[in-house]
Amino acid sequence: MAKKKASTVKPSTAAAQRSRPRAPQPQAAPMDVFDRIAWVCMHLMVILVPLAVSNPSVVGIRAMPLTYDQFDIVKVFTMRALLLVAAAAWLSGLLLRGGKVRFTRVEWLVLAFLGWVLLTSVTSIHPPTAIFGKYRRFEGLLSFLTYGGWFFLALQLADRPSRIRSLARSLVVGGVLVAGYGVAQRFGIDPAPWGSLPFEQRRAFSTFGNPDLLGGYLIFPLAVALSLALSEKRREARAGWWAAFAVIGFCLLVSYVRGAWIGGTVAIVAIAAAALVARTPWTSVDWGAVGVSAVLAVVETVRSLSSTDGVTNVVARIKSIFEFGQGSALTRFQIWQAALAAIKERPILGWGADTFRLLFPRFKPRAYTGTAGYLSVADNVHNYPLQLASAIGVPGLLMLYGFFAWTLARSFRTVFVKGSGTERIVLAGFWAAALGYIVHLTFGLSITGSTVLLWLSLGLLLSPHAAVREVEAPSLGMPATAAVCGLCAALFVGNVVYVRADNMYLKARIGSQGMTRVEYAEKAVKLNPYNDMYRTEVGLAWQDLFISQVMQGVGDAQSRQRAEYYLSQAEREFLSVIDFVPTEYDNYVFLANLYNQASYYLDPAYADKAVEIARRGVEVEPFGPAIRVQLALALMTRGQFADAAAQAAEAADQDPNYVEAWMALGDARRLLGDLQGAKAAFERAVQLSGGRADAQQALQSVEASLAAKETTR
Repeated sequence: MAKKKASTVKPSTAAAQRSRPRAPQPQAAPMDVFDRIAWVCMHLMVILVPLAVSNPSVVGIRAMPLTYDQFDIVKVFTMRALLLVAAAAWLSGLLLRGGKVRFTRVEWLVLAFLGWVLLTSVTSIHPPTAIFGKYRRFEGLLSFLTYGGWFFLALQLADRPSRIRSLARSLVVGGVLVAGYGVAQRFGIDPAPWGSLPFEQRRAFSTFGNPDLLGGYLIFPLAVALSLALSEKRREARAGWWAAFAVIGFCLLVSYVRGAWIGGTVAIVAIAAAALVARTPWTSVDWGAVGVSAVLAVVETVRSLSSTDGVTNVVARIKSIFEFGQGSALTRFQIWQAALAAIKERPILGWGADTFRLLFPRFKPRAYTGTAGYLSVADNVHNYPLQLASAIGVPGLLMLYGFFAWTLARSFRTVFVKGSGTERIVLAGFWAAALGYIVHLTFGLSITGSTVLLWLSLGLLLSPHAAVREVEAPSLGMPATAAVCGLCAALFVGNVVYVRADNMYLKARIGSQGMTRVEYAEKAVKLNPYNDMYRTEVGLAWQDLFISQVMQGVGDAQSRQRAEYYLSQAEREFLSVIDFVPTEYDNYVFLANLYNQASYYLDPAYADKAVEIARRGVEVEPFGPAIRVQLALALMTRGQFADAAAQAAEAADQDPNYVEAWMALGDARRLLGDLQGAKAAFERAVQLSGGRADAQQALQSVEASLAAKETTR
């Protein structure tokens, strides 16, 4: 058997060494230009991905954002762009001059998992979504491949403690910048106008756009900052890392994310345990920093007690963790119920990565509509194990969590070493961050801007256990390098096009009208034909042109012909997107609404089409009140008042707070001659809408009819 160049140790001795924890061993050779490019990209990734947003107002520049999705798509672009540059550089160096490849046995499990995700994408309910991920989530096959790429590069490049510490510093620098912005938001300081926020005021969301997403990310810099503080020998630097820990911890507190609080606490306890086992020396700086951090937490907690909102009251928020039958906890359980039903139907291959929004309408319990409202459609399970099992099947879940468990277990004896002082504490920081984030994922969301750091951390944790194999440069190194660089360049261009499409979508949604809006939407589809939301926008743009025309009048032949043309274009686009993604419920609502508008302004015969498409929509989402309201309106146009009342009543029963359902029920009952029933429905609509004018007018009309009826008796 040929002797490996990687080692001259006898097998028995090597086995004995593998049984003992080893720290990363310094390598004699410094980085060359290829490795240095990849290493710089890794540092930029941990700093820039969390910071990446497309709204220049964040830095005080008043201008329109570059993309419609101002947060996630930019993070995805940055993460992939830097990986492509890093991979091209590292592979070029390996092909041109040879070098060392570091590996562990766990890579086989990672490769098996990525292959499984590919298989489940092919068999998915909607392969384009499974490959690219759902818009504003993007955790499809491509993101898992990206995670795997960063994991592999971390294993290759972080081959000594100094490099791991260097990467830890960059991670905390990015974390402080993100957390500092979040703390400023808590105090009402934010240079960017975000408009109406879908969550409570003064909650930190920073560059993640949502407190839940921010909270998960902060677990990483929080844990790593603490590890840097405990392992730093210089007094001033130690105090600086403690200050970073305090800022990040305060931001985590004012994000009011319960799952992240739990994950952060787990991470801190893990680092404390590692420091205790290692007998890390404790200084006056540490005691003072702990005191300051505790005071900040107590002051903010006391201040929050005056809040009447259960979310921004720290004590009430903690209590709500154990209140399972109400609020967001109740909706989470209902979403989990839907996920379990989906897993039961397809336990092996699942439905495809990141496709939960498309399958949720089919499996959601009836009670969810009443709890969350008719507009709510869950696009994430809020429980990563269930999310994975429904997406890539139980085998995929077991492979990924097997990878997590294997890595944490394999590195445990490296991190928790008796009497090692400060040597392993930074590595313990990444171990604790990974564990805390995995715990958080049981209650929260996995997004690309945070989960990539989990895979990176796992690569760092396996670094001390990596074997090294010498690889000679192939004879065709130069052509192979050209091919690799050409492929990465092509993928980089595709990455740019991906973001360019969202810029066109932004222009279609904001600041454009008429045919200009149509053109922007069509450009978005041309650049990225795999995003169903872009396709829907084309239909909505044509529909707006139709409504604009009929509001101007269709009395003459030319005006009517123009309106019919706009109508036909909108119809074509909606039917096309329904064919593209048959399980997306919203498109049935849009098309049924279009037909109902056409039946009102042009020809009542369009109600037949509205009924047909609405019934298809009901099959897609049985507990969707909006499509039942459209069905009720179409049935009223056809004179089927009893059926219309039944559909409207079902919609109102599914979501008792849906005003349009009560309005439709009132109209149907009035047409049936049930004036008392109509009055009750319109009274409910007035109450829910806060006295909306059309609801009040409808109620007054029914009351007048009742009064006239009483007079004639």
